[in-house]
Amino acid sequence: MLISEKIFELLKEQKVSQKVFSQRTGIPESTISDWKRKKLNPSADKLLVIGKVLGVPVEELLGADDNRAGEADFSFARDEKELIEAFRDLEESDKGRLLAYAVKLLEMKSHTESGDGHMDPVVAAAEPGVEAEGQGEAAAADTDLLVKKQLTRKLRRLARLSRITLDESEHSSGLNRHLFRYLDYLGIDKLEFIKEYLSHLQPFMIEEVRSQEKFENAVCVLDEWYRISLYIKVDATRNEEVIVSFHENNKRGIARRNSLYRRQEYVYVFADSIGSHLAGTDNYSVNLFIMRGVKVFPLSVAAVKYDDEGFLVRVTNISNSLLEISNRYLEDLYTSDLDFSGIELFSSLQQLSFTSYGNDVFSNISIMIDSIIVQKDAGGRQIADAALCIYCSSLKLTDADRTELLETLKQRFSVNSVKVLPGILERVEQNIY
Repeated sequence: MLISEKIFELLKEQKVSQKVFSQRTGIPESTISDWKRKKLNPSADKLLVIGKVLGVPVEELLGADDNRAGEADFSFARDEKELIEAFRDLEESDKGRLLAYAVKLLEMKSHTESGDGHMDPVVAAAEPGVEAEGQGEAAAADTDLLVKKQLTRKLRRLARLSRITLDESEHSSGLNRHLFRYLDYLGIDKLEFIKEYLSHLQPFMIEEVRSQEKFENAVCVLDEWYRISLYIKVDATRNEEVIVSFHENNKRGIARRNSLYRRQEYVYVFADSIGSHLAGTDNYSVNLFIMRGVKVFPLSVAAVKYDDEGFLVRVTNISNSLLEISNRYLEDLYTSDLDFSGIELFSSLQQLSFTSYGNDVFSNISIMIDSIIVQKDAGGRQIADAALCIYCSSLKLTDADRTELLETLKQRFSVNSVKVLPGILERVEQNIY
């Protein structure tokens, strides 16, 4: 008997539908259907949670209970074998940490509706009415969480060093200083700003770029929560710490726009402080200082305690708060004769640029350019473009200020991801008298 056949037999005995089974295990219904239709077995990493949901030991799923274990069609995938080999090479203390982490992931996946229709109290208190399926899937999906935590802690520690320096020299590409010019325009000390920025990074924001860590003690990450990722590289050599790069990610000036994150998933965060705690549970409200561009946004969100260092929070609680602020700010830039309801609003943080979070002329132009780019139809583009032109024509600048603004815009947008941008910048210049 196949393992999957044993599972369907148990489901029939327990009168559990595939839909409910999917909700309780976090395994997609389509995957479960494939087991039956294609006579496939679940992967090894699913067996523990399946056994827990069905109330049977893994040995029974493998067929050991009816002396037919030899017939079980079960094998390890390559990555599963590598995981076992790596586990055997660990010290005993590290094995314990890894096992504790695996158990925590399985607990997260099993947080779902109980048989009487009530939710697990931990999840229900954190986010009333929200199923735990997304929480479990997010925790399970974030397989590189430990690496991201380590990188984030390391960058935050480096940010606290008074001796760390900033390399402001121009790279061979000539495209690494465009954000420095923006910071200079705002009158912001670049080194102190970048140190503050690093101190507010969260694990869910970053992705390590190992291919660019070409020297010892190099730390290279992308902050992916912008329209174009922010490329950060640091030489962490002790007593010689240097911020090597801080610019938008590009190849010869052409940047790849980030895809939009639309799933409602939970992400891991380091809390800046604790707001409140529901006694007897792992449920908290935590305070976060999220830094986007040159602005720090204080947020209070519901959270579930994950480990001694941090919490899981629903990522949409963070992004929706920032999107609401950005859309409201954009609306304030529109004149009364323009129909703001006729444009497409920002729906993802991956639609906003690093330079679109300030309260200055440059940042205002940047967010209005982002707004033009996200419009889906000609009517929305026409309104957004008119808003930008009207705003630019309303500016009262001296010749020197106009020249500085236009030169900074030109250098800032030397890294580009859309073909229409040169035309937009041309209209900006034409309307700033």
